[in-house]
Amino acid sequence: MKKTFSVSRIPLLWLILTTVAFVGCSKDSDGETALLENPDPGGETGIVSGNPELNTFLITSNDESVVTVDAQTGEEEVIFTFEDLTELEVMPEYDNGRIFISADDNSVNAIDFENRSFVWDTPMLEYDFNSLGVTEPVCLEGICYAVGGTGVVVALDENTGDVKWYYSTNPDGELDDVLSEADTPIVYGDKVYLFSDEGFISDLPPYLHILDKETGNLVEKIELPYEITGTPLFINNTLYLPAKNLYAVDAVTLETLWVFEAEAVGTPAVSNGLVVFQANPLNDGISSKLYCLGADTGNLQWQVDTGFDRLWSPLIVENVVFGVYDEATEFAFSRSGRPFAVSLSDGQRFWSRDDVSIDHSPVYANGRLFFHGHDFNRTDDTDNNVGLLSMDANTGEVLWLNNSFRYQYTLIPLVVAQNGVFGPSYYRGN
Repeated sequence: MKKTFSVSRIPLLWLILTTVAFVGCSKDSDGETALLENPDPGGETGIVSGNPELNTFLITSNDESVVTVDAQTGEEEVIFTFEDLTELEVMPEYDNGRIFISADDNSVNAIDFENRSFVWDTPMLEYDFNSLGVTEPVCLEGICYAVGGTGVVVALDENTGDVKWYYSTNPDGELDDVLSEADTPIVYGDKVYLFSDEGFISDLPPYLHILDKETGNLVEKIELPYEITGTPLFINNTLYLPAKNLYAVDAVTLETLWVFEAEAVGTPAVSNGLVVFQANPLNDGISSKLYCLGADTGNLQWQVDTGFDRLWSPLIVENVVFGVYDEATEFAFSRSGRPFAVSLSDGQRFWSRDDVSIDHSPVYANGRLFFHGHDFNRTDDTDNNVGLLSMDANTGEVLWLNNSFRYQYTLIPLVVAQNGVFGPSYYRGN
């Protein structure tokens, strides 16, 4: 069933009611602090707890190969290599001793980690080597959910790869001759939430599709005025929805609780009653700021400047926010981001690095940050100071760099530890 929001029901994204708490984005707001003046790589120690020895290995890929990396030493091992030209370009998933990864042929694949053997592959209805928009799988309770290049989501049995159900985000369930994309499925409660983009060759608006988790049947379809600009987050029955603005929405009634207006809002993180996110302020589309709001009220707590307008995804660990300052260098999406750590309570800096670059939002696991980037202190040769890095989250010190991954700057690793599986802030798997 297709619905759009109205005044009588939910004004989600379209209207701001008089009862909504609005937070402005003035660049001159009180509480703003500069971030990278006089960076202090040493910083204070002990800002987060955690035993790094619990981290065992990272999972990533290198062209056609699934690769693991020792979390302590940075040494890599090829687990499995696919056929030529079958590249692995999205973050993997790990569950019950198996690695699940989507490939650019529009398929989901399962690899047995212990035996280093191929288990199954399943096309998201059909193989397509020209597919765009393939998402990483999300595997929970024996089922893997992923979206293919034509906006089709599949639910696959983890053991066999059999399709349990599928759903097309295209109008009337079309499967042929369509070009659209949807973001990684979000499984919350007994529902699967999909956010589809505008169609490439049509006037389709973006939609929120709410599906029954067991059957894949459409429960509700809601038209959105903007495509999502980050990964939505469900916390305590509240949906934090970044779709140009940030909307706090009751996940049960779908009523809008408050709205933060901006030119664009990135992926939010929520902890200790606070929501933190990067955004481009209104009327200032070339810069970004890291904002902290009250999660229940939307009231501004603090903000810090984060440079150029690329929207990174902050991580919250205990009372620390790990983020990225974008210097807007001449190298687009490479060598531009600079990692930092600030206090969740007031936005004050613990440490920041202007001599280390980060190419994607970091992954945190047990006192360590993992990401692809550059350590400019290592050598003047930019081809040798780049790779997969491990960093001490307490001090910002680079612990190891694996240069084998020097050309794979877009890949985001998954960390398997004795106490869980860790990904970037928007990772919603195990």
